[in-house]
Amino acid sequence: MLNDLKTQFSHSMQTMRRLLQPPIAADESSRSPRSQAREERRQRVRRMRRDLYQLLEQHPASRELMRHLDLVERTLRVQGLTAVEALPPRVIAKALAQLERLVWDWSPVGLAELRSRLAVIVKNQPIAVRAPAPPQADPPAPTATARSIPQALVEVSEVDHATFEEMERSWHGRVPQAPGAAQAA
Repeated sequence: MLNDLKTQFSHSMQTMRRLLQPPIAADESSRSPRSQAREERRQRVRRMRRDLYQLLEQHPASRELMRHLDLVERTLRVQGLTAVEALPPRVIAKALAQLERLVWDWSPVGLAELRSRLAVIVKNQPIAVRAPAPPQADPPAPTATARSIPQALVEVSEVDHATFEEMERSWHGRVPQAPGAAQAA
């Protein structure tokens, strides 16, 4: 009976050792080159996504201020790199400019590779110059603010705070004329 108990205990210990041993990893050379390349691509995309996320988290207001870069980050996180490559070239160009303004240290490999990929996309897909839209049959009724703005394309760009303050000082004290007063003069 004692021998049976020893045998039972011995078998239980051997079973526990086998169970607690780490699983044998598949040898890297046994995987196909195609699956290795796919795994390397996934790792690069994860690195890009992680580094960009960390960068935007360092600056809390950057997601609101740099909306194009935020769009690239969200698209990369949710849909992947192919969806980022499918974004309009103008959006990618603005996101690239925002990324270059925000990053000083390109040592994170993910950020450097993302910058490189965005630059290649911008270079390979020229940004089409948008022609003015033809007039609509029934244009929407303009609001009070829209009436004072001429019917031209308006492009808004980001500037640093010093430039903004300088422009604000140059406009201080000047009130635009009302549309009726400007036509009468």
